[in-house]
Amino acid sequence: MQTEVMQNAPSRRRTRIVALVIAAGVTVALAGSAIAVVLLIGTPGPAKAWAPTFTSATPNAPAPYVRGSELVDGRTGKPLALWGANVPGFEYACIQGRGHDDGGTTADAVAAMIEWGFTAVRIPLNQQCWGVDRPSVAFGTVDDYRANLERFVSLATNTGLVVIVDLHWSAPGGEIADGLRAMPDANSVTFWNEVAADYRKHRAVMFDVFNEPHSRYDADRQQWAFELTPECWRDGGCRVPREIDRASTVSGSTFAASGMADLVAAVRASGARQPVIVSGLDYANDLRAWVDHRPADDQLIAGVHLYPEQRCRDVECWQTELGPVTQVAPLLVAEFGQSDGGSDHLDAVLDWSRGNAVGALAWAWWVIDDPAASEDARYALIADDAFTPNHPSGTTLRAALDSLP
Repeated sequence: MQTEVMQNAPSRRRTRIVALVIAAGVTVALAGSAIAVVLLIGTPGPAKAWAPTFTSATPNAPAPYVRGSELVDGRTGKPLALWGANVPGFEYACIQGRGHDDGGTTADAVAAMIEWGFTAVRIPLNQQCWGVDRPSVAFGTVDDYRANLERFVSLATNTGLVVIVDLHWSAPGGEIADGLRAMPDANSVTFWNEVAADYRKHRAVMFDVFNEPHSRYDADRQQWAFELTPECWRDGGCRVPREIDRASTVSGSTFAASGMADLVAAVRASGARQPVIVSGLDYANDLRAWVDHRPADDQLIAGVHLYPEQRCRDVECWQTELGPVTQVAPLLVAEFGQSDGGSDHLDAVLDWSRGNAVGALAWAWWVIDDPAASEDARYALIADDAFTPNHPSGTTLRAALDSLP
């Protein structure tokens, strides 16, 4: 994640088939150079819960449903709040050749999450480890990666947690998905069609279609290599640098971006009806264009990431820029954290989210073995394999969850 004025700073972490489809009240059609999604909602009226004849593959967990600017449990119609954390590992361990995840996905871990007061977890994924254009360096097999993910999803949903699967690391053809890229590519469309097809009956599973869309600054040339516009964010078609955001140089080689509308369309074409999270520009921190440029879909959640080094980092900005979004769609703080050893930003995000968002998911549920050697150490929510809250990130989150009604 980087701010608009610090695009050249190192990132702190990391993770068409043209058709007309009419199914489950969803029309997917080609519009210009992008696939647009139009929901046939008819005359406006009160939103309904899921059809009583439908059986969810995750009956022990809520069925998230967007009703106007609210997120509700489709089983009951009551408001649904998503509090918890990101569980990294699936986005990087496999592509680094050392496993499918990075730990923290055990039954004991899920039990600890429930004890803390979690209602949701977000799982970052790797496009290539899932199986799209999979390189030889990837660990294990496609089937094993998917089975390991399914195991963790089942552990979480069986205990009542909502699960968000997130496309965190991706890569265009010929590249390795070893970091964060500015925009999704054509293979991302395939990824989402496959993931959504696998989880379309898992009503407790939602889809965060792209982690952090962003512009790209070329530090060597002291100029922008790529400036992401709201139009390209939605429709795709612009040319995006092939390098990940941590790359020190930008070669000039590019790929054609797919847009957020393409990814939403891919989810819907699979038959999946669950809410889709669509995050804003500037590493998911800038939602000023979200309302006017969002894809056409009545089950969208606006995703935002809130870190103290980002441009929109205080309550005044959140009220001004995020407030209008909350009037038309649910807003989820899909990531937040603080790495300077303090907790003031964590407290501010949690306090603001209680009254304005449908929840907040902290970065990150992991243990750093050598805190002195890692810039990510202070983000760690847990201090050891016994899931002891790590100070200050974990202790702050745990206290906030304890204070919830």
